[in-house]
Amino acid sequence: MKPLLLPTVLSLAFLLPMGICAADIEWEPNVYPHGNLFPSFLIGTARVDLSEEVFAAWGSNQIGDPQGMIGVALSGAEAGSQVEVVVRANDYMAESRLEATLDEDAENLLIHPKIAFNYKALAKVSQAVPLAITMSVTVDGESLGEQTETVTLRSINDCLFGVEERVDDEESHTSDYSWLFAAYVNENHPWVDRILKEALDTGIVSSFDGYQSGEVDNVLLQIFSIWNVMQLHGLKYSSVTTTAAVKKGVYSQHVRLFDESVTEAQANCVDGTVLLAAILRKIGLRPSLVLVPGHMFLAVDLDDETTIGLETTLMGSEDLRPTKEGSRLKKLEGKRTEESWDSFESAVSDGTESLEKNAKKFESDDLDYQVINVEKAREMGILPITYSQKN
Repeated sequence: MKPLLLPTVLSLAFLLPMGICAADIEWEPNVYPHGNLFPSFLIGTARVDLSEEVFAAWGSNQIGDPQGMIGVALSGAEAGSQVEVVVRANDYMAESRLEATLDEDAENLLIHPKIAFNYKALAKVSQAVPLAITMSVTVDGESLGEQTETVTLRSINDCLFGVEERVDDEESHTSDYSWLFAAYVNENHPWVDRILKEALDTGIVSSFDGYQSGEVDNVLLQIFSIWNVMQLHGLKYSSVTTTAAVKKGVYSQHVRLFDESVTEAQANCVDGTVLLAAILRKIGLRPSLVLVPGHMFLAVDLDDETTIGLETTLMGSEDLRPTKEGSRLKKLEGKRTEESWDSFESAVSDGTESLEKNAKKFESDDLDYQVINVEKAREMGILPITYSQKN
């Protein structure tokens, strides 16, 4: 994954009269990106280690939480001033504050308190809603009042993958957040074990031992057994990607959570890829999310030298669901095995061909071509989105 840079240029115009006093100091709320809050981002990056450079810090003209998304832009306060910024409590965060002494004069200075988010509540946000965030600023013991910013709290299904910031009239900067898709790979989801049990019931493999056998064919059969079960569940390709909330310069995509894809029996290219990646990671394999323009598919290591691609949109090309109501998966019938294997072969062929064709582009700085290794994402601190039981 490539280091990401948050924009350090703010389009704020403050008039600073001569002779600074409290009345001359100006401030306004600042919520990134562009007045939107993404629960998936807040949960996924809650434990990111800054030294890993997964989420690059704000520039030098900032104090407080280097990964802050909620704060104020302050101008007019002199070096040595004592500043306090308070973000009031609401349903999604506890009251949070930052007290600091300014090392230099403040000019468009960003101040971000470390926000105490209610992650359990954020995980349950199922649709975009307005959220009022109230902040107050005090300088040298004198209150500069409080302001309330109404932002858009996005659905947990909205995955932020890019933010465009205007630098000037002719130039813009795009920050890449496509690595956040790794947060939708939830190997800890309680439904993963259910799928694995069904896969064992088919008899294709007798156990899931990851790479322990040292046999590529055995690893391939483990992957196929999972593919086959998802076929039996009737999981089909769906092109739904649109998010309900749209903001210019904020790029996001709707991604179904694990249980939603299984229950609804449909998945777009991202849904199917993160779903299979979660199950494969659970059994000890090394999956990656592969991004090409307008599309995502899966890659997985068969051993230390062999990697295959898997085109997840071919899942569900045949309807293999059991016809008898309430039947249990005990074994695969011949026709189902043949049809399921045919679609699997096609998925491997198409995915691997795309991997090989774009190999050089994946090594470039082109943000449209990326391979997001889920294991490395976890090592860098990107957490899976918390499973939240539906009421």
